[in-house]
Amino acid sequence: MRYFRIMLLHFQHIFEHRSRSFVWFLVSLFSPLLFILFWSGAFQGRSEIAPSWTFSRMTSYYFLLTIVGATLMAHIEDDVSRYDIREGGLVKYLMKPFSYYWMKFFEEIHYRLLQGFYAIIIFSIFTLFLGEFVVITDNFVIFMLSLVVAVMAYFLSFTFKMIIGLVAFWTTDIMGIYHLTDIILLIFAGYIVPIELLSSPIATIAHALPFAYMIYYPVIAFQGRFGISDLFSVIFMQMIWLSVIFLIYRLMWKRGIRRFTGIGQ
Repeated sequence: MRYFRIMLLHFQHIFEHRSRSFVWFLVSLFSPLLFILFWSGAFQGRSEIAPSWTFSRMTSYYFLLTIVGATLMAHIEDDVSRYDIREGGLVKYLMKPFSYYWMKFFEEIHYRLLQGFYAIIIFSIFTLFLGEFVVITDNFVIFMLSLVVAVMAYFLSFTFKMIIGLVAFWTTDIMGIYHLTDIILLIFAGYIVPIELLSSPIATIAHALPFAYMIYYPVIAFQGRFGISDLFSVIFMQMIWLSVIFLIYRLMWKRGIRRFTGIGQ
């Protein structure tokens, strides 16, 4: 209950800056729309670009990517590294009887919910006017399991980004790591093209890494491309990756906090 009250307090803060959040969402919307324009040219004279990948399925992939990317991909790393570690803001969290992980979780989640709300509105508009180009599952069980996949995906992305932020305990310049992380996510999380359409070696690597479980698999799940057994397999792998990533987070936190000083880094 106390964490829920903390979340409500942060909601008041985010609604003070709702216009800025909407601008951030519009910026993130441009890339999927550009990719749809690219594929509209690639599909000229073709019914499928790859087995089972029709133009309607491809467009729905990028429409859903807009929602999933805005809702499930956390962006907490800069807040952790810059304001908490480098500038010393971490002190205020250490003095409170709350877990730092969960405090940052509830600070970040309201941004994801608000931008996810914007994404759902845009998606609904696209569905209204371009319904033939939007394919999502109409199976209730698969849809509910897809929601579970989405929740697990958010925990994965949030914990991973917390790890990236904690790197600031050991370095004063973390921008290179930010850019490297962005490139890795673009390729291996399915932002540029669906992982199935990547070359075989890259696709194999992408399926073996946790990044596809943050973005790609939730999108594919909501498209209805997975059966029930496949969804349970995805959830199981998400649980394994979340356990591994959270253990890494705990190890970095315990070692990093010993290096922290009250005035920052």
